[in-house]
Amino acid sequence: MFQDEYQVIVIGGGHAGCEAALACAGMGVKTLMLNLNIDNTALMPCNPSIGGPAKGHLVREVSALGGEQANAADNSTLMIRWLNTSKGAAVRALRAQCDPFLYGSYYRKLLTCKNNLDIHQDEAIEILTHDNKIAGVKTRHGSIYKSEAVILCGGVYLDSKIFVGGCEFSSGPMGQNNSINLIRSIENLGIKTGRMRTDTTPRLNIHTIDLSKTAPQLSEQEPLCFDIWGTKRIYNTENYACYFSRTTEKTYEILSKNIQRSPLVTGELGSRGPRYCPSIEDKFLRFPDHITHPIVFEPVSFNTNEVYVQNFSTSLPYDVQYEMIHSLPGCENAKIIKPGYGIEYNYLLPDQLKHTLENKNLHGFFCAGQVNGTSGYEEAAAQGLLAGINAGLFVKEQEPLILSRSDGYLGVLIDDLTTKSTDEPYRMLTGRCEHRLLMRWDNPDHRLVNFGRRVGLISDAKWEIIQERFSNERNEIERLNSTRLTPSDQISALCNEYEAEILSESISASEFLKHRGVTYDLIEKITPPDKKLNADEKFYVETELRYAGYLEKENRLASRMQDLDNVKIPDDFDYDSVKSFRAECREKLKRFKPSSLGQALRISGVTPVDVQLIQVMLARNAGRK
Repeated sequence: MFQDEYQVIVIGGGHAGCEAALACAGMGVKTLMLNLNIDNTALMPCNPSIGGPAKGHLVREVSALGGEQANAADNSTLMIRWLNTSKGAAVRALRAQCDPFLYGSYYRKLLTCKNNLDIHQDEAIEILTHDNKIAGVKTRHGSIYKSEAVILCGGVYLDSKIFVGGCEFSSGPMGQNNSINLIRSIENLGIKTGRMRTDTTPRLNIHTIDLSKTAPQLSEQEPLCFDIWGTKRIYNTENYACYFSRTTEKTYEILSKNIQRSPLVTGELGSRGPRYCPSIEDKFLRFPDHITHPIVFEPVSFNTNEVYVQNFSTSLPYDVQYEMIHSLPGCENAKIIKPGYGIEYNYLLPDQLKHTLENKNLHGFFCAGQVNGTSGYEEAAAQGLLAGINAGLFVKEQEPLILSRSDGYLGVLIDDLTTKSTDEPYRMLTGRCEHRLLMRWDNPDHRLVNFGRRVGLISDAKWEIIQERFSNERNEIERLNSTRLTPSDQISALCNEYEAEILSESISASEFLKHRGVTYDLIEKITPPDKKLNADEKFYVETELRYAGYLEKENRLASRMQDLDNVKIPDDFDYDSVKSFRAECREKLKRFKPSSLGQALRISGVTPVDVQLIQVMLARNAGRK
């Protein structure tokens, strides 16, 4: 029997597994990645896109912490667009269509060249433990790998099943191998699991679609990228576009006639699916009055004829899919390359995790990605990075990295999962973040780069670049705060040119930025800086000054919640000793075992009065010591 020893073992080579393995290795930890199929590293079995509101924020936060997803996206982008530009600075974000082959290749190259990291194609079938601590992993090939920590990044592969109408078979996504034995080992350790599902769309041959019946959308005509340190560029707009269309009344008729054949209706596929990315059957059942729905034809790569049909995921029988596809405008003669399908899989209930993503009861066992009940490549990569960092800190016996809800979207994601759990695929949304003005697209470096630097994932070169950027922004904000503007014909002419409010009194340049129509570009014309800022620095300065009052208010609110988060609740706190608790409150507190007063307050069913009772008990207990 082959045996070897590592400090950390990462199970899974998807988006979470890649970030987890690279983070551990980057921190100097001897790491092994076990992957069912190395050729499918960082596979994109669903929509080959990265970013969007909240999701794009997560990609930027991964970049700020020293992760690689932003670079993978930038190296595979086919088309990129700004979203929510009219809704304010808090929610604007980038979304890119990516070539999945280039995206996966980027990660594979990094993984195979990374110091301190070995990758091996094998299936983990058993988690080995000793005295309630991780001891290693056993594989299908009979190998034993000893380790101090394991990061489970199993995605949707744990005892997964594919559904195409009444056809049901054991498989991972897109016909990949799945993992059956591992979930049994996990359940035997007393870890609670559940079932979830997601769906994907049929893939079509683009040369069989009449695209003249659709509305093309091209890439932005400005240099863009996701990575904070990346090189911005304008992407090819002549050879690539996405094509907007809608389903038809004929599609609705086909659904009406065949909906009873859906496994969602027959009960064969009874687990909860994604609320915010429903299948075409879900839409029909939930919104019966909506006769048509928007769809988008999204070409997958320059090197294939394959087209992804956004907003058209389905698990209906293939003959029904065939009919529905031919009911779409321009698809009268379309050829299906791959059918759509539903996939059901096991996940681990995330309320069993600490904020570090380590299991509360099994020391050294970390979980990240869709095994925690989330959906999306961005949520997976962000969790993988945090789990990798904390597993690395765990084996080094150093303090963990815990992000608060005001540190970033990643902090909100982890807090939601560990505090509220989930019984349906969790998707990150800007609406989930109460401090989203503090956590904008343009400032993840200000919020998180210090954490990445502390754990060793931000190089000296990157650190110097970011410090220069911070200095430029800080100096310009100070300059505009101290610069007085006085009404003049020249300033009035510039205001008219920019269609901005005319300066009518002597005020600071920073105050003038808050007036209607005034932008940093106008201010720059009125009072040029000694050192010209780049586009990112300009946007940050303008946003910080324009929303200064709101930002100050948000910071105060975040500080108050942080004060509650700083009051820790011991793991052995006796909730039964607090007689005034209602039954629901006591049950929820004993189940979730909150680590702080702030987390306790965010549990559904726990009131501010309940938190005050805990605080009183903590003070009494401290007085007795």
